[in-house]
This record gives sequence, structure tokens and C-alpha cells, in this order.
Amino acid sequence: MNLRESLWIRERLARIPDADLFPVLDVGSSTLDYRTRVQPWIDENLFAPLRARGGKVIHADVKQAPGIDLVVDLLDPGDRARLRSLAPRAALVCNVLEHLPERGPLARAVVDLLPPGGHVVVTGPYRYPRHDDPVDTMFRPTPEEVAREFPGTRLLEGAVIDSGNWREWSPGERGRSLGRFLARMCLPLHRPAEWARLVPHVPYLFRHMKAYAAVLRKTA
Repeated sequence: MNLRESLWIRERLARIPDADLFPVLDVGSSTLDYRTRVQPWIDENLFAPLRARGGKVIHADVKQAPGIDLVVDLLDPGDRARLRSLAPRAALVCNVLEHLPERGPLARAVVDLLPPGGHVVVTGPYRYPRHDDPVDTMFRPTPEEVAREFPGTRLLEGAVIDSGNWREWSPGERGRSLGRFLARMCLPLHRPAEWARLVPHVPYLFRHMKAYAAVLRKTA
């Protein structure tokens, strides 16, 4: 998740009343370390404001690690029953769909967990290089296209967020200085797998990266 994407989500969550928002299910939450150190703007812009409102957030992922409240597979009926017992009213599905060989089953499972009127906030890359985790299907939809992945919902608001080019990102977002990045590109024989992973980012020194974002509401 990039910084501008997190700010967009923060503003939209702030508009949803507590009674229509909490508990919030964070699907594919990753770890506390990732949310607070690797990409600290995730916690600062998404979860710190939710904590300040006193609402409950359920961080769910398939792996067990600090900061993950529930280790679940949303495609498993037993795990879905566990989640449904917590009565989430909203779900965050951020930068998840591009890593799924089949998006439909998870999207339908998320909708199934929510009551009528529940919200789904879904974001991901619209123009962004391949980033395997462990795979990237290169799913790069418009907000309208991603809304169709969640049957039984209505698109309330969608946007394509201009995240700027890599040089405009904060040092935390880039992960390394421009000088280090260019020097790394000159050394393809040093850890060639890492070098190959970085090559698709080169055009984005100048080309703007973009993210899609959508707020959906489950229909009655």
C-alpha cells in the first residue's frame, strides 16, 4: 500500500458511522511489523484513527505472526463460521486480489460475512510493476471492474489514485535512495534474482504509479 492510497482510505472510513463500520475485518492484514515499521503509514492512517474511535478491528491472515488476531482461510467453511460469529460490519481488502489465482471465491466469501448495508473497502494496483507475493496475476482493474468481483454489492465511490513516480515517494516508500537503486541496476550479476525483481520498477522512476480504490456496500 502506498501513502496516498492509505490517505484515501482514511478519509472514506472517517465518513462511515461507527454503527455501520465496527467491527472491521482486515483481510490479509499481514503482520504488526509490516503495518508499523515496513509501511508505517498503514497503521498511522488506517488503524490509529480506528483505535481512536474505540472500534474493534480484526486482523486476519493465513499465517500466524504477531499482530494477526485470527489465522483463517476465508474459503474454509469452518473459518468463515468463526469470522461470522464476530459479526463484522465492514471489511478491508487492500492489495490482496492481485495475489490470488482465483479472486471470485474470496470476494464472495467477504460479502457473505457482512450484513446487508455492510461496507467493503477494496484497493490495489492500477498501474504498478509486478510484485510477486508469492505471485502477481497482474490484475489491474478499474473501480467499476473490481466492484463486479463482489456480487451483491453496490459501488458507492471509486477512484484511481495517482501515487506519483518512484522519485517522488518518501524514503520509506522507496526503501532505498535513488543513488543506491541506480547502482544496484548496474550490478545484474550480484544476486540476479533480486536484480530481476527490481528491473520492472525502472520505468517508474518517471512514470506515475496508480492505485484503484473502491467503497462498496452490500445490498439487502
